Amino acid sequence: MCLRAVARTVLLRNGRPKYRFVGLFDNDNAGRQAVRRAHDFDTSIVEFRDTFRLWPALPGPMDLDPTSLQRRFETANATFGGLDWELEDLLPTSLVAAFVDEHPTAIVGSVTVGGEVHRDFSRDGKARFHRFVRDNAMHSDLVRVVETLKAMRSYLGLH
Repeated sequence: MCLRAVARTVLLRNGRPKYRFVGLFDNDNAGRQAVRRAHDFDTSIVEFRDTFRLWPALPGPMDLDPTSLQRRFETANATFGGLDWELEDLLPTSLVAAFVDEHPTAIVGSVTVGGEVHRDFSRDGKARFHRFVRDNAMHSDLVRVVETLKAMRSYLGLH
């Protein structure tokens, strides 16, 4: 929140803010709570404009109105109803399988909805998975992560 306040004071010559800060959260219970709490803390924070949650399907370029964007997200993700979604879920099953071969107790549960899989990692398992990805992932393993970042840029009007 402090960065948002500072960003409002650093302006371009045309008077518009030079910087913009947004939040990107997992779409799980903690992420949904964080989005709500950010708005409760500062009612000018609007989801689908200032905060975003990860979703399995990302709608293409569109109207940047938060209400329209929310409808597009909900429509695109209707087949995944109720599925928690985290950054780790963007990684391919083959990479996760290679990790599980080395750390068989790292995943404590998984849910599949609409062909997408959300995995729950143990606390230690998640940290180990992050290190495994850092040490072993190739560009091709990160395609969905990169696609998510590109989509975020378009939602923010940063083509």
